[in-house]
Amino acid sequence: MRPDRPIRPPPVAKTVAGRSRRPIRTALHRTPEIHRMRPSTIVPSRLGLLAGLALAVAAFAGRPASAARPQGEGQPLPKLVTEVAFPNLTFDRPVVLAYPKDDRGLLFVVEQHTARIFSFPNEERTEDATLFLDLPRTIGKDNEEGLLGLAFHPDYSENGQFFVYYSATEPRRSVVSRFTVSKDDPRKADPESEQVIWESAQDPYGNHNGGHIDFGPDGFLYITLGDGGLADDPLRTGQDPTDWFASILRIDVDHPEGGKPYGIPADNPARRDPKFSHWAPEVFAIGLRNVWKFSFDRETGDLWAGDVGQNKWEEVVKVVNAGNYGWNVYEAFHPFQIRGNRVERSSPPLPPIVEYPHPELPASQRRGRDDVGKSITGGYVYRGDRIPELVGAYVYGDFETGRIWGVRVDEDDSVTASAELIELSSSRQPKLNIAAFGEDAEANLYILAFDGRIHRLSPLR
Repeated sequence: MRPDRPIRPPPVAKTVAGRSRRPIRTALHRTPEIHRMRPSTIVPSRLGLLAGLALAVAAFAGRPASAARPQGEGQPLPKLVTEVAFPNLTFDRPVVLAYPKDDRGLLFVVEQHTARIFSFPNEERTEDATLFLDLPRTIGKDNEEGLLGLAFHPDYSENGQFFVYYSATEPRRSVVSRFTVSKDDPRKADPESEQVIWESAQDPYGNHNGGHIDFGPDGFLYITLGDGGLADDPLRTGQDPTDWFASILRIDVDHPEGGKPYGIPADNPARRDPKFSHWAPEVFAIGLRNVWKFSFDRETGDLWAGDVGQNKWEEVVKVVNAGNYGWNVYEAFHPFQIRGNRVERSSPPLPPIVEYPHPELPASQRRGRDDVGKSITGGYVYRGDRIPELVGAYVYGDFETGRIWGVRVDEDDSVTASAELIELSSSRQPKLNIAAFGEDAEANLYILAFDGRIHRLSPLR
């Protein structure tokens, strides 16, 4: 197996002088002219003066903003098709694929509503799907509830610890628990070993649960939690850093403190800067409506996420320490106008990397784009060997339409290439409800779909 490449921790949000992305201007500071000039197609999130002028000219001319910057800058993104990666395996609503950093060569799949985790050898023709854990808890089973997250401790080969995220009931809430592997069988978890590490506040709604967990290159556990649910952010959590909703959290599971089973990293916003002292200690970033999957680039350590939109736009964001991604004041690049909106004063909103429209959006607002979708599924920056033309591109998809895109950015997060990767019209291409992406130890990329299969990308020939 190829060893993991060196990675660096996610960056702290910098000032404009530090070459960070410029914050989105709030409605109080934006004129109608500025609003009209903001491109509504795929847009670089950091723009130099000339690039910004070119995009504005393109917008006024009625052309997609991407026309101002050729999509083929550098190596063009390839045209691909999906194929079944493990033809002898089928799962029930698979939502996570993960692997521990050990030498056993196993992959693990989470089934959302059966609340089971299976392991299998990373071999194409395997039929060996072994039950690893049957969660010993009653869980909520609304469409967006269930067993939603799995993360193996970085030292799993020594301590056998792994963590799960699930929707608990009575009352409805989200839970992150630690389990350990059985001492007698490395392919069985010990169901009696559960230790609850973190619990959310009571959640009145069954949707927008986030549910993804993973360890960052810094060794801390990251947790994504949606805005509480329903629609229009009725709990007004999006711009409220004092609660956990609509946020990505970061905790230290190895050094508990203050009577809790976890500690707070010293550079979490509330601890590192007085202007964030009112933030909840666990909060790492805010303004996220419902992140459905995030990942760390194994080469750079950058934290990428797909954030599900309301009724018009889906977005990809790169998450930084103390970053604010705009919800409920913005939906992707666009103002989201509801009564009572306000921007969190300590962290002006940052724009996404890219966005894509919903099909109900009028064509005039979509600016000619037909690559529509309704529910983003965040993916990974591709670092594998099977498709060299895809290396360095962040790959993401849409649950409803089955579209898959790739996007490349430069060191300033300006988009250098962005395109659909698969041809939905190809006779070889099945319609997939894309629930998740996953990687193996060699950085091969996989797609989990609600046909129960695990798929992979291959060149379209």
